[in-house]
Amino acid sequence: MKKFVYFSALSALLITLLVGCNDDKIGSTYQIFDDNPASNMLAANENFSEWVHVLEYSNMYNAINQATQAFTVFAPDNDAVRTFYAKKGVAGIEDLGKEYARALILHHTVLDSLSVENLQLKTYVTNLAGDRIEVHIDSLHAGQFVLSDNVHVYQSAVHAYNALMYYIDGVMIPLVETIYDRLADNPDYSIMREAVERTGWKETLDMVNDTVQNENGGYTVNRIAMTFVGVSNAVFAASGIKTFNDLVDKLNAAEDYTQPSNKLYEYVAYHALSFDYTLEDLKTMQGSDVTRIWNTLAENQVFTVTLDTLAGVYTINQQDESIEKTSFLEEKSNIKCKNGYLHEISGWLPVWEPKQSTIIWDLADYVEVKNWVIASGGAEQYQPEEPVSSEKKIDVSKCGAYDYTISESGVGGNSYAYVTYVNCKKNLSAAHFNDRVVFNLGYMGSVSMKTPTIVRGKYRMELNFVYLSDHNFMRQMTDGNGGLIRMTIDEDPSTQRNTAPYTTVSKSTAGVYTAVLYDEIEFSTTASHTFRFVVMDPAASSNKNFSLQFDCITFIPIE
Repeated sequence: MKKFVYFSALSALLITLLVGCNDDKIGSTYQIFDDNPASNMLAANENFSEWVHVLEYSNMYNAINQATQAFTVFAPDNDAVRTFYAKKGVAGIEDLGKEYARALILHHTVLDSLSVENLQLKTYVTNLAGDRIEVHIDSLHAGQFVLSDNVHVYQSAVHAYNALMYYIDGVMIPLVETIYDRLADNPDYSIMREAVERTGWKETLDMVNDTVQNENGGYTVNRIAMTFVGVSNAVFAASGIKTFNDLVDKLNAAEDYTQPSNKLYEYVAYHALSFDYTLEDLKTMQGSDVTRIWNTLAENQVFTVTLDTLAGVYTINQQDESIEKTSFLEEKSNIKCKNGYLHEISGWLPVWEPKQSTIIWDLADYVEVKNWVIASGGAEQYQPEEPVSSEKKIDVSKCGAYDYTISESGVGGNSYAYVTYVNCKKNLSAAHFNDRVVFNLGYMGSVSMKTPTIVRGKYRMELNFVYLSDHNFMRQMTDGNGGLIRMTIDEDPSTQRNTAPYTTVSKSTAGVYTAVLYDEIEFSTTASHTFRFVVMDPAASSNKNFSLQFDCITFIPIE
């Protein structure tokens, strides 16, 4: 099953125009100038006749010629297009259909005119389909680039009237398949596919966009981003599971498969994560740790990824002696889908509770925040890979991730919303994921947030926070009491603690600092918890420079 769904917050309106554009509307819908817009320039170059045919067949020729838009066009030459057809086993674009042809054009076009200098600063760009095109500097050819699917740019920034064009030696494959499509189309996944279907997870793994009604009666369309860890039939068979019924028996699952408490439902959810993580993401450790805990969509269940320093491989739930060591099959992982990534593993991965390890909870690491930031400022604004040259403040008060109350006395800080997402510049490069969340709630204002799943046991909790020159009055307590907050966990009075993080800053240099929230706290069950704090500093309602700028909270196991 193939679906062609296109969405991007920054280009949804444009795509609506593009979808409605047909070649017979010349002179009515669009004004085409004679100053060689993109499609015309390609048509005048015989080396791109195959791509021009795709433009014409998809009814996108005039759309890419729009004089009122500025594009970046990645144009494959004739050899690249013919090689693509050969790999697909087709004679031409007609065999793939108009919808696929349109997907190709959208995938190779960016709504912005990017110079070579601009492109050199990018690790990815977002195309008109709302998908990322990876960008790397070509180490073998100065001034050139390597794009997604190992496609090389061999001529850069060719000027057209409405675009800068980059000539490429390959066709980048458009993302038209969801995670479920990948499972359904591959017979090697038939057992996992049936488990997904019988538990009701098909709808989730097949979803590309989620439409949510706003308080004002309007609607917000959120892009779905997920990761799924797949198990092949061969891997199941190695554990004695040769059919779907064998899997049910192995799990001792009841017949109510669609209930979250069902063992089969939990098993499928255990293989799903709520962000689109690449294999490199899943193999990235935190600090000097060699084990990292990952939240799954199974309620209160996590798995671990451990770096085996002797073998140099990454294993999942390495401490679980009931199963053989499970690792990622790299050649069958990093399968990009329209709604995330599919990775394949070497073991069947039953649900298991791991040992404690360090957990870094980035306070902006929520799907709701990610979708809101991307819709407001673009994908490159959320958790940037590198510090930004200019910080961007995005109001996330209404994204749904934070349950907060505002002081009756009002708020003091006039530069921030009640809850603001801010990415970080180089002077704050120590910030986790290069971002922070700013709380501007006023005196006695409060906020509650859900933590990641924490493995039961004792922990020390530390807060990383951002100190700026505006906070000097908090550091020295010349006004107020240093950003004092009163904390509780799960509304349990025994967990109530007070801390004034800004009084712990030893010098007046902007940076990321650390304060202890709890020297020791114990969680009796493996679960997510509610962390709540109340602002106890009167300056929060009276001083215009007051703000609490929090980066992350680290849970450090106490053996």
